[in-house]
Amino acid sequence: MVNQKLYIINLSNFYNIIRELQEHIGYEILKFDNKEIFFDKYESKSISTENSILVVHEKEYDFFVKNLNEDQIIKLKTPVNIFTFIENLNVRFIQKKYQDQSNVNVKDFFLDINSRELKKGKSSLKLTERETDMILFLNNSKKPVNVETLEKEIWQHSSELETHTVETHIYRLRKKIKAEFGNDNLIKSNKNGYII
Repeated sequence: MVNQKLYIINLSNFYNIIRELQEHIGYEILKFDNKEIFFDKYESKSISTENSILVVHEKEYDFFVKNLNEDQIIKLKTPVNIFTFIENLNVRFIQKKYQDQSNVNVKDFFLDINSRELKKGKSSLKLTERETDMILFLNNSKKPVNVETLEKEIWQHSSELETHTVETHIYRLRKKIKAEFGNDNLIKSNKNGYII
């Protein structure tokens, strides 16, 4: 299991309180004296925000949201009921774990299976259920997949489909991807079929 981390930034007193409860908390707690130190370590890759939640002062929240994923940042407003805070934090870690498990790397994209969105950077593209299934199937295949296999695996049909159904779906999907990301090289085709 990946160790969950709580980064407390520019909140020394709050860190000291949380630190006293360390034996009752199932995640690692790290303190950063200011946002500059945190971002120096983050940019040099000596720390990662993967499987982490940040607690920041309410005055610095907007700065962090501009630079990191909002759903892993907690804005601390005082006074705080520490037990409610820890309970909410545990819920947040569970939500983050669920969300992380639903994200699949597809080349230089992320596919969010739950929301059926293809994401790259700040851009995202809503997909149909079939498009999501097609991308997942191709992504999991080590070799090109022919049209007949896609018909059988994605549409659960063999001969009932019109001959160009798969090609039409892939053509439309490539077009959508190019319109959103300026790139239609995600799904490639060759004489043996389609591959990611």
